[in-house]
Amino acid sequence: MAPDGPLDPDRLRALLFDAVAEGDDQTLAELCATHEAQVLASFSGWTCVPEELRTPDALAWYGPGLIAVARHFAEVRQRPELLQSMMAAQEHPIFAWQRTLREVEAEMAHDQLESSAARLRALVAEVESFHGEGVALYLPVSCGRLGECLLQLGDARAALAPMQRALGLCESSDDVHGIAAYLGNLYEIHRYLGDAQAAARCLEEMSARQARQGRHDDAARSARQVAVVCGGEPLCRVVAEVGGQPFELSELPPMRGSVRFGFVRNRITLRRCAAAVKDGVAAAERGESEAALACFARAAAADAFDPWASYHTGLVCLELRRYDQALASYQRTEELAPGWYQCRSDLWLAGRLASGELTHETFVSIRRLLDSNLAPTAAIALAQERLRQDELGVLQLCLGNALLRLGRAEEAEQAYRRGLAVAEEPDVRTRLLVALGARKAGEEQGVRWLREAISLGGNLLASAMATVILASQPAN
Repeated sequence: MAPDGPLDPDRLRALLFDAVAEGDDQTLAELCATHEAQVLASFSGWTCVPEELRTPDALAWYGPGLIAVARHFAEVRQRPELLQSMMAAQEHPIFAWQRTLREVEAEMAHDQLESSAARLRALVAEVESFHGEGVALYLPVSCGRLGECLLQLGDARAALAPMQRALGLCESSDDVHGIAAYLGNLYEIHRYLGDAQAAARCLEEMSARQARQGRHDDAARSARQVAVVCGGEPLCRVVAEVGGQPFELSELPPMRGSVRFGFVRNRITLRRCAAAVKDGVAAAERGESEAALACFARAAAADAFDPWASYHTGLVCLELRRYDQALASYQRTEELAPGWYQCRSDLWLAGRLASGELTHETFVSIRRLLDSNLAPTAAIALAQERLRQDELGVLQLCLGNALLRLGRAEEAEQAYRRGLAVAEEPDVRTRLLVALGARKAGEEQGVRWLREAISLGGNLLASAMATVILASQPAN
């Protein structure tokens, strides 16, 4: 419900613009009706954006709010003078810049990056030719958007200059929010270029600013990331999330509650690549293998560093019995992101299929055991059937997992031990060691298994689990 009685003009403006941002037409109408005279008297002053609100996020709230209030008065309250005053002001170039930025942002959201980059270059040149507060307001935003667009096009080198300029302009005007945003963007650009020293400098500046602002937790996280970057950030690694906060495995706090694991790469994934991978996965799930491969090829072209395209390509090629192509795809995945999910065991499997050592039927059974929601009894039957043909560590792992789901712990341990005796490659071997060690973490043998899993590191997620299990043991 809209408040009654006179309001401070800034408070009234905030309530109106919040109602617009939230799509709350009823509250907007009530505010305009209750405070009509005050809005009419204050509106001309609102058309000058306050200094503290001249940031990209605030402008995205301020401009639409101002226009919506004027339009409401014209269309609902038959008071067109507010809208007319704004329409007269449309001749000022600042309004054209606003429109261009809105249109460009919509284009970028729809992956029209080439067109967006061309329009942003023209916009930067146009804004530079003027003087006044509009330039200080829109030039850094335009430069920042251009840098973002170029990075998403995969041209991180070209993205540097406009993003550095955006940062410099924000530093000149002491725009705290802009500085934080563009420092973060520059950090990602330098990471993408593989320039660890420049990336670390951005993080160090971010950490110092966060500390001065009293954001000590953020400052500490940035400082920890500086150490990772300066120490040689791996192409990919696993981090743990405890209590909603990410931690390096070497810095885990005392265990309380659940722990989640996730892969972290030393580069962001470009949006065009991510969209193509998503399309490819959807096509593969529909059984449209060739369409899926085309999507993954498009993803790889959009982002030469991202491992998802080659990882998914490998599986589709295995399903199509194109074993040599699958082998090459998994090798590429391992180059881009060593230890990415289960790429090492998939690489080993592709090699055995390519050489004829394993049959396609064995591959199909392994995929069913790993990827489908087979009931434990069905999984046990399938694993045992294939084990009569091929004594593989991965089949024993699947058998042990199914037995464990039925509470048959001793039989599961026997399966894991048999798997460990025959496992030839480090990925499955690591998973078997953790499966065994987790059951006997408080015993000397369990500790040895877990330490071996960490040392081997064939499967990064399993190795991370071993680290957490050992850290949770009081004696270790």
